Amino acid sequence: MLDIKTREVGAVTVLDLSGNLLVGMGLEMLRPRIEQLAAEQKLHIVLNAKDVSVIDSAGVGDLVASFSHLKRCGGSLKIANPSKLVGDVLRIAKISTLIETFPTLDAAVQSFGP
Repeated sequence: MLDIKTREVGAVTVLDLSGNLLVGMGLEMLRPRIEQLAAEQKLHIVLNAKDVSVIDSAGVGDLVASFSHLKRCGGSLKIANPSKLVGDVLRIAKISTLIETFPTLDAAVQSFGP
């Protein structure tokens, strides 16, 4: 299952994810959560993927759809702390050319500026 905890770090909303980004394993909760945040005008979002152990093609698709939705709303989605496996999948799928990925949560949050 996927567990999502939300917290604010300054003007940035951090979604602490734990579990799997797999179809049928709670993935269906991620995109609606991001769309809800966009509706609340919380448009700077970092996905803290430190505790995500695996991602499948549906997970990659949801990340792209969430990124696109936020971009249309004037915001941005970034990924922090991907595990080696998740980072490898994101690189193979060339997601890192679309969604900025950072090795630490601090670096991702600071990338939004002051």
